Amino acid sequence: MRIIVPLFLLSAYCTTACAALGGAPTDFGTKDSGRQVRVLAASKAGSNYSINESTLSSGTVVREYVASSGIVFAVSWTGPIMPDLQAVLGKHVDALNTEAAKKSRAGNSQVSVNRPDVVIYSGGHMRAYEGRAWVTSELPTGFTADDIQ
Repeated sequence: MRIIVPLFLLSAYCTTACAALGGAPTDFGTKDSGRQVRVLAASKAGSNYSINESTLSSGTVVREYVASSGIVFAVSWTGPIMPDLQAVLGKHVDALNTEAAKKSRAGNSQVSVNRPDVVIYSGGHMRAYEGRAWVTSELPTGFTADDIQ
Protein backbone atom coordinates (compact mmCIF):
# COMPACT_ATOMS: atom_id res chain seq x y z
CA MET A 1 0.00 0.00 0.00
CA ARG A 2 1.41 3.36 -1.01
CA ILE A 3 0.87 6.37 1.25
CA ILE A 4 1.12 9.79 -0.34
CA VAL A 5 1.52 12.90 1.78
CA PRO A 6 0.16 16.02 0.03
CA LEU A 7 2.34 19.12 -0.01
CA PHE A 8 -0.14 21.04 2.11
CA LEU A 9 0.29 18.54 4.95
CA LEU A 10 4.03 19.14 4.93
CA SER A 11 3.41 22.76 5.85
CA ALA A 12 0.68 21.97 8.37
CA TYR A 13 3.04 20.68 11.05
CA CYS A 14 4.21 24.19 11.89
CA THR A 15 3.00 25.63 15.15
CA THR A 16 4.98 28.85 14.75
CA ALA A 17 2.90 31.81 13.62
CA CYS A 18 5.44 33.85 11.71
CA ALA A 19 4.78 36.72 9.37
CA ALA A 20 7.39 35.95 6.67
CA LEU A 21 6.33 36.76 3.09
CA GLY A 22 4.44 40.04 3.19
CA GLY A 23 5.42 40.65 6.83
CA ALA A 24 8.46 40.79 9.09
CA PRO A 25 11.49 38.49 8.57
CA THR A 26 11.12 35.00 10.02
CA ASP A 27 12.97 33.70 13.04
CA PHE A 28 12.03 30.08 12.16
CA GLY A 29 11.12 29.47 15.80
CA THR A 30 13.43 28.52 18.61
CA LYS A 31 13.27 24.83 17.73
CA ASP A 32 15.92 25.31 15.03
CA SER A 33 18.81 26.32 17.27
CA GLY A 34 21.35 25.23 14.66
CA ARG A 35 20.31 28.06 12.33
CA GLN A 36 22.94 30.42 10.97
CA VAL A 37 21.96 33.83 9.61
CA ARG A 38 23.86 36.16 7.27
CA VAL A 39 22.71 39.51 5.98
CA LEU A 40 23.82 39.85 2.39
CA ALA A 41 24.21 43.17 0.63
CA ALA A 42 21.62 43.99 -1.99
CA SER A 43 22.74 42.86 -5.42
CA LYS A 44 21.99 46.07 -7.34
CA ALA A 45 23.67 49.43 -6.85
CA GLY A 46 21.39 51.83 -5.02
CA SER A 47 19.00 49.06 -4.00
CA ASN A 48 16.64 49.68 -1.14
CA TYR A 49 16.48 46.10 0.17
CA SER A 50 18.64 43.55 1.95
CA ILE A 51 18.81 39.78 1.82
CA ASN A 52 18.70 37.68 4.99
CA GLU A 53 20.12 34.23 4.31
CA SER A 54 19.40 31.56 6.91
CA THR A 55 21.00 28.13 6.84
CA LEU A 56 18.76 25.84 8.85
CA SER A 57 20.12 22.88 10.83
CA SER A 58 18.72 20.63 8.07
CA GLY A 59 21.08 22.27 5.57
CA THR A 60 18.27 24.06 3.76
CA VAL A 61 19.07 27.67 2.86
CA VAL A 62 16.26 30.24 3.01
CA ARG A 63 16.71 33.75 1.64
CA GLU A 64 14.35 36.54 2.59
CA TYR A 65 14.40 39.73 0.52
CA VAL A 66 13.56 42.55 2.90
CA ALA A 67 12.54 46.05 1.79
CA SER A 68 13.85 49.07 3.68
CA SER A 69 10.38 49.23 5.30
CA GLY A 70 11.10 45.87 6.99
CA ILE A 71 8.62 43.92 4.86
CA VAL A 72 9.69 40.61 3.28
CA PHE A 73 8.68 40.96 -0.37
CA ALA A 74 10.29 37.75 -1.69
CA VAL A 75 11.70 34.47 -0.42
CA SER A 76 13.59 31.53 -1.87
CA TRP A 77 14.71 28.19 -0.51
CA THR A 78 16.90 25.30 -1.58
CA GLY A 79 18.07 22.25 0.26
CA PRO A 80 17.65 18.63 1.27
CA ILE A 81 14.52 19.24 3.36
CA MET A 82 11.52 21.44 2.63
CA PRO A 83 11.53 24.38 5.04
CA ASP A 84 8.54 25.14 7.24
CA LEU A 85 6.36 26.66 4.52
CA GLN A 86 3.98 28.24 7.03
CA ALA A 87 6.94 30.15 8.50
CA VAL A 88 8.38 31.07 5.09
CA LEU A 89 5.18 31.97 3.24
CA GLY A 90 3.07 33.19 6.14
CA LYS A 91 -0.53 33.94 5.12
CA HIS A 92 0.29 33.03 1.50
CA VAL A 93 0.75 29.35 2.36
CA ASP A 94 -3.02 28.95 1.89
CA ALA A 95 -2.65 29.84 -1.81
CA LEU A 96 -0.01 27.11 -2.18
CA ASN A 97 -2.13 24.58 -0.29
CA THR A 98 -5.14 25.34 -2.49
CA GLU A 99 -3.16 24.71 -5.69
CA ALA A 100 -1.51 21.58 -4.24
CA ALA A 101 -4.93 20.14 -3.40
CA LYS A 102 -5.98 20.46 -7.06
CA LYS A 103 -3.08 18.40 -8.40
CA SER A 104 -2.98 14.68 -8.95
CA ARG A 105 -0.60 13.08 -6.45
CA ALA A 106 1.01 10.66 -8.92
CA GLY A 107 4.57 11.88 -9.43
CA ASN A 108 3.78 15.56 -8.91
CA SER A 109 6.16 17.40 -6.68
CA GLN A 110 5.90 20.81 -8.33
CA VAL A 111 3.27 23.37 -7.48
CA SER A 112 2.93 26.89 -8.81
CA VAL A 113 0.65 29.75 -7.88
CA ASN A 114 0.36 32.73 -10.18
CA ARG A 115 -2.11 35.20 -8.73
CA PRO A 116 -2.20 38.98 -9.05
CA ASP A 117 -1.10 39.38 -5.41
CA VAL A 118 1.43 36.55 -5.03
CA VAL A 119 3.54 34.19 -7.16
CA ILE A 120 4.88 30.93 -5.70
CA TYR A 121 6.92 28.12 -7.24
CA SER A 122 7.77 25.06 -5.15
CA GLY A 123 9.19 21.77 -6.25
CA GLY A 124 11.85 19.16 -6.10
CA HIS A 125 12.25 15.74 -4.62
CA MET A 126 13.76 14.16 -1.53
CA ARG A 127 17.12 15.85 -0.74
CA ALA A 128 16.65 18.48 -3.46
CA TYR A 129 13.84 20.93 -2.76
CA GLU A 130 13.64 24.47 -4.05
CA GLY A 131 11.19 27.26 -4.36
CA ARG A 132 10.65 30.97 -4.53
CA ALA A 133 7.80 33.34 -3.93
CA TRP A 134 7.10 37.06 -4.07
CA VAL A 135 4.38 39.57 -3.34
CA THR A 136 3.89 41.39 -6.63
CA SER A 137 2.82 44.73 -5.17
CA GLU A 138 5.79 44.88 -2.77
CA LEU A 139 8.64 44.46 -5.30
CA PRO A 140 11.01 47.46 -5.13
CA THR A 141 11.48 49.60 -8.21
CA GLY A 142 13.86 47.89 -10.62
CA PHE A 143 13.60 44.50 -8.90
CA THR A 144 12.39 41.57 -11.00
CA ALA A 145 11.64 37.91 -10.32
CA ASP A 146 14.98 37.09 -11.97
CA ASP A 147 16.72 38.78 -9.03
CA ILE A 148 15.43 36.10 -6.63
CA GLN A 149 18.06 33.41 -6.19
